[in-house]
Amino acid sequence: MSKISVIVPCHNVEKYLPKCLESLIGQTFHDIDIVAVENASTDGTMDIIKKYASSDTRIKVLTSDIPSQQNARRMGICATSGEYIMFCDADDWYAPDMCEVMYKAITESGADIACCDAVLEYDEELSEKEKELRDFANYYSSGCSGIYKLGTARIMRTNVFIWNKIMRRDIVEKILPHYLPVKIHDDCLLWYLYALNADSIFYVNKQLYHYLLRPNSIMSRTKMSGMKNPCRMEDLRVSQHVLDYVISRKNPTETDKEFIVLMYTERLKVMFEQLDNEDRTLVLEEANRDMKEKLKTRDLFVPLESGILDLYDCRSLPVLLWQGLMLKTHKKFNRLVGKRVSGSLERKILVNDLKIGYKKNAVSDSDVKKNIIRTPNGQSETDISRKRIMIDYLRLSKRPGCCR
Repeated sequence: MSKISVIVPCHNVEKYLPKCLESLIGQTFHDIDIVAVENASTDGTMDIIKKYASSDTRIKVLTSDIPSQQNARRMGICATSGEYIMFCDADDWYAPDMCEVMYKAITESGADIACCDAVLEYDEELSEKEKELRDFANYYSSGCSGIYKLGTARIMRTNVFIWNKIMRRDIVEKILPHYLPVKIHDDCLLWYLYALNADSIFYVNKQLYHYLLRPNSIMSRTKMSGMKNPCRMEDLRVSQHVLDYVISRKNPTETDKEFIVLMYTERLKVMFEQLDNEDRTLVLEEANRDMKEKLKTRDLFVPLESGILDLYDCRSLPVLLWQGLMLKTHKKFNRLVGKRVSGSLERKILVNDLKIGYKKNAVSDSDVKKNIIRTPNGQSETDISRKRIMIDYLRLSKRPGCCR
């Protein structure tokens, strides 16, 4: 049994695969096995895998006639023998010491998972439009170092990639039956399921993973297709699979409910970038149905002109009332000294009032939908902010210990 098993799904990557495999073979940490899963390639991918496997016995070759990255990852997990599991996309590559650093991080810290930063690489054929759509450099860096408790806020503020993490094999095997098929974003599903079974995470403040932005990758096709993307609602399936898993564990706690609402909010936010108004309405209806039927709550998600808002808040009613008093006092003070009351402050007051009403069970769905579109001073939500502001994220980002 090796210390680490690295799983590499391979589909039509003959141009990129040699660099990937060479980076794995050349790791300074030698006690690894590499599971290359060729899945329905139509180019020379399989020939390249066989060539490298013939010269390094640590490479195990699997084949599948299903062109699915998730299926390849599942096959790889089932075929591994390592104490820990890592993933590498076939068009990316590891820094020479990535396995060594990650193994040391998870074993010496005693954490259940370790996560490193990634450096963006650009394919020469990548268009400027694709760069603009996908180049979010800050998302590939945690901004943290050391070990942290993996609570709801921490889960939601950690990127969902699985290729920059090292995981315990026993936890991966535990969640594998719930790693149900989705067309895209299977890494989100695996991350959420794993995180719900982990107590701590260790952040390695080093760029050890080289992530290639290239045309015709899964994420590139997803971003470029926009509202024409046939998988544009798949994030909802991911959320539903995680919700079903939480429900299967019996008697969800308030912490479980908070996590589910925040996860739905995040995935809906991602989806809304690719949905028209009709699809948004359908998605929100289904999401609220999930909340009612499975979490036994009233509607949580309401539409904004530029996104969504959830009304769930784990803080007590007295705390929300105090928050409302402070916000309204701020508003009065601004008026007294002749300062303009900003749209942002008006929005915070409105949302806090809605959350108080929701907490009191006194706000009807029609009231919410009527009030949330227009603020008290008559400005539209779009006038106030061009970006979606997820209230729970603003709240979580101010908690001590969160990554910035």
